[in-house]
Amino acid sequence: MKRVAIYFFFDSKGVVHDYVPYFLSDLMKNVDKLIIVVNGQLDEMNEQTLSKFGEVYFRDNDELDVGAYKFGLSKISSELAQFDELILLNNTIMGPLYPFKETFDKMLSEDVDFWGITKVGEIGINDQLLVKSRYDKYYEHIQSHWIAIRKTLFLSLDWEKFWTELPYIADYDTSVGMYETVFTKYFNDLGYKWSVSVDSDAIYPTSNMPIYDLPRQLVEQARCPIFKKRATFNSLERAMIVGSGEQNPELFDFIKTNTDYPISLIGKSVLPYYHYDVIHKNMAKVSIMSKDVPNIPEDKVKVALIIHLYFEDMVDDFFAYANFFPDTTDIFITTSQISVKQKVEKKRSSIRQKMSIIEVSNQGRDVSALLVGAKKVITSGEYDLICFTHDKKTLQLGSETSGYSFAHKCYENIHGSSAYVSNVISLFENNEDLGLAVAPAPNHGDYFWTVEKNWTPDPGNIRNTKKLLDKLGIHVPIAKDHLPIAPIGSVFWFRPDAMKKLFDKDWQLDDFPGEPLPVDGTISHAIERIYPFVAQDAGYYTQTIMNDRYAAIEYLNLSYYLRRITQEVGIFENVSDSGNLLGKLFQINVVKQQLLDYQSQVEMYSTQINELQQIVDNNRWNSSNLLRKVKTVLKKFHV
Repeated sequence: MKRVAIYFFFDSKGVVHDYVPYFLSDLMKNVDKLIIVVNGQLDEMNEQTLSKFGEVYFRDNDELDVGAYKFGLSKISSELAQFDELILLNNTIMGPLYPFKETFDKMLSEDVDFWGITKVGEIGINDQLLVKSRYDKYYEHIQSHWIAIRKTLFLSLDWEKFWTELPYIADYDTSVGMYETVFTKYFNDLGYKWSVSVDSDAIYPTSNMPIYDLPRQLVEQARCPIFKKRATFNSLERAMIVGSGEQNPELFDFIKTNTDYPISLIGKSVLPYYHYDVIHKNMAKVSIMSKDVPNIPEDKVKVALIIHLYFEDMVDDFFAYANFFPDTTDIFITTSQISVKQKVEKKRSSIRQKMSIIEVSNQGRDVSALLVGAKKVITSGEYDLICFTHDKKTLQLGSETSGYSFAHKCYENIHGSSAYVSNVISLFENNEDLGLAVAPAPNHGDYFWTVEKNWTPDPGNIRNTKKLLDKLGIHVPIAKDHLPIAPIGSVFWFRPDAMKKLFDKDWQLDDFPGEPLPVDGTISHAIERIYPFVAQDAGYYTQTIMNDRYAAIEYLNLSYYLRRITQEVGIFENVSDSGNLLGKLFQINVVKQQLLDYQSQVEMYSTQINELQQIVDNNRWNSSNLLRKVKTVLKKFHV
């Protein structure tokens, strides 16, 4: 069978990421001619990458995929009749996880006029989408990321009429409502036969959106060769309504452990474009590792441990932590305190590893100690991996136990035992695209704001972080309603390469405020939150890490918080009766609006009472005038 394909390509930054040539290389083993239609522009290098596979055409970014397909069809109209099959596909899908030949061979035996890889079932739509849809609902249809059409259809007058009558595609919803969800029903109603290569109907459980709700099952059970790029950044709401959020994480686990697909291709294509907290959740970038059972690394990773010490009474604690690290680790202790330096010198012999002391200023505390005092260690090129830690007491909250628990959470989940340290090193060793590892943020006591506010109560944090990112030339998504997966507490592991832009800046002590340091909203607090964005810009993931014992504590804490909060809002009957999260959130907003309406009425009646009181005071001895003015006021307030 002779095939021609039209591949629609769009990238907002004009970059042809490596997943595209990987995809096209396999596709071209099964296709005789490829037309690549680019919406927008590419530089010469990126154009050359695409031109290795076929003819590349450029057009304005107008009418999305529909415009690109119409353009591509015009380019091959004179030669289309010589082909047996036409494929319309785009770069929203990644793969192949299995050779495309499997799919083409399977569909050769199908007596159909057009086919796809995956489909979506019938879906009802709201009024907002209805005005952008040809039909009264989204009927069962082939997903438009891959539609193959045979000459029994594409040489027909019905085919010409379909494309001629397509309305202008102004936006994504119109593309879905007037093209994607229409294509299958339109031609099916005319008697043309269709099918899909992935039999999602045979998979348990059933879903009307299987590529979103059951991606692992499609790949594992039905050998689906593709997956959606948006599986890394899909909205979390649907995942938590139709399941327990396992869908995409299990997909990526399966791809990594059961296919030959280069998993590194995924990060490079999504990290520069999407909010990291969404990627973090969809790809489950959390590792829970044993505190007691080590996964011994291969000693290929050269590690530096940087410890900033201020409190003399905590020196012993950190010498104990230092002994959790491998013998080959180089240890650097930064301090501004003479007494700490003296104590460290006395205890030097109790450390197996090579150790150096770096004297620093206290201005900027631990943050300046890392960026200024220890800069040469990070930029030397000698180390593959850095662990940075410091003594924390957090006394400003007025509760030493609360501050202690914050520090304890950091230490336990960053360097809490020798077995755990070896497991963290192995984690980096086995994941070359891991750039930063952080402990879970505190959420106990007065730190409970981390559950509610993404950027802490001080609005200066996001403003300062954005400003600093701009200075560093880093432009990744950042927004108030997206959580920074940051090392709150500034105790973390990182690859120097992942932090290059941060350490390229010539940091000076004057960049940091003097003492007493404000509790929040300073440049130091912005730096504390900037690390994951620096790593993201460099093409690295950030991972939340926990030891197995602390993970149990964290789970129980979060479960307790969730139950206490939902039980309190459950006093409103309509909220309690709403089963899932979206239902409860909707009903909470209803209650919120009712309270605002009541507040408005109270204010109105208060104004009315004040006016009436003033009338009574001014007309105390004239009853007829009083009655007339009272009626006027009541009429004014519709009473």
